[in-house]
Amino acid sequence: MQLAVHYAEIGLKGRNRPRFEKRLRENLKRALRPLATARVSNEYGRLVVELPDDLDAQEVYQRISSVFGIAYFSPATIIEPTVLAIEAAVDEFVAMQEFESFGVRVRRVEKSFPMHSNELSAHLGARVVAKTGARVDLSDPDLWIEIHVLSRQAILLQQKIAGLGGLPVGTAGRAVSLISGGIDSPVASFEMMRRGLELCFVHFHSAPFTDATSQDKVRDLVSRLAIHQGRSTLFMVPFGELQQQLASEAPAEPRIVLYRRFMLRIAERLANRVGALGLVTGESLGQVSSQTLANLDSINRVAELPVLRPLVGFDKADIIHRAKEIDTFETSIEPDEDCCSHLMPLRPATWTRPDAIEAIESRLDVKGMIENVLEKIQEERIEPLR
Repeated sequence: MQLAVHYAEIGLKGRNRPRFEKRLRENLKRALRPLATARVSNEYGRLVVELPDDLDAQEVYQRISSVFGIAYFSPATIIEPTVLAIEAAVDEFVAMQEFESFGVRVRRVEKSFPMHSNELSAHLGARVVAKTGARVDLSDPDLWIEIHVLSRQAILLQQKIAGLGGLPVGTAGRAVSLISGGIDSPVASFEMMRRGLELCFVHFHSAPFTDATSQDKVRDLVSRLAIHQGRSTLFMVPFGELQQQLASEAPAEPRIVLYRRFMLRIAERLANRVGALGLVTGESLGQVSSQTLANLDSINRVAELPVLRPLVGFDKADIIHRAKEIDTFETSIEPDEDCCSHLMPLRPATWTRPDAIEAIESRLDVKGMIENVLEKIQEERIEPLR
């Protein structure tokens, strides 16, 4: 089984392109490893994947479709870069298809090939008409016949399948994603992996004051996200005792902002532990009381690392639509008791000032509270769902 894999954005990376191509090759091999050992080679701005012929094609396509950095891929026929070999491959391919109209596309990468792209397209088109009687339609044909002519080989693309685009996971570094059992944070994690970030995950829960449903949900969600990057690290953070302490020692209205500031502090400590250079959250501007610009400003003040919020300009309908596309929505809407709903104030503050929040925290043993939580964190390894 042979497949041609094409990328888009990687092609714009100039002298850095080999690094991106190398990571994409590695990620493809990782995704396909449960099925077979893949041979992946570079061929002039595309990758060629070679696998045993007895594999289930749909499972192969599904796994390749989960790899970020791919514009599209296609099952392919690899042939000698000669007119006779290309004619024979096209004849064989056409004989297996049912169509009334067709179009031919040729990309001649190797300029020493004796026919220009348009000449070879016309030549092959006339040959198909003579053999099948089908009509040529270059706008919306039943069948596209696409040939890429390289120096060492030519490639006949059999069926173009869209990829996820973006950049290969690992090319943009590592970050820690604060993930809840809700809809937003898994989508935020997906979007940042699509930009090349490798993610570790941290989940804040309020057990034993709440049940373990949020933890089970997050394991499921991380296993779905791990499809795109392989086995993933998940830190389970017991946050309930700290919340109880804040409920007894701090005013009620700014409590959510205080929770979030402590979450960022703890997540940043974990980021330093794993060599991550940023934090990822699922916050969307104005969606809930803690996500007003003033409150986000108060929350951000405690972080030294960049806080990445890929959903900041999304509305809820956009996020839900994306969650359905990436297969996290049904898990996210299962009922659970998460830390965000534990000890919620009746009237959470929608507008806080950093100096006022800092004045409240000056009366707390912030360092001791954080160290107490860090001692109890559990680290888990989550395998991809498939």
